Amino acid sequence: MEEPQNGNAEDLRRAREAEMKMRLFSKQALSQEAFERLSNIRAANPELYVRIIELLAALARAGKLEGKMPDAEFKRLVERVLPPRRETRIIRK
Repeated sequence: MEEPQNGNAEDLRRAREAEMKMRLFSKQALSQEAFERLSNIRAANPELYVRIIELLAALARAGKLEGKMPDAEFKRLVERVLPPRRETRIIRK
């Protein structure tokens, strides 16, 4: 019975380490406002958060991320990742 618990504990530890690395990377790559926005996204939509972090990491690997990304640029990045919104039209008769 000890092995499954040990395996789960190890998986949990690895997941926590990965999360800490992602948070540290994003804090270094984003301005304070953009980092706060990313934290809000993380709370509201964890899948979107992971996609954005992966995109930031790809930009950093490609050398396209210079200094801290300002909030306005981060907003544009998030809009690129989000699926297009359907426009709601109300037709009155």
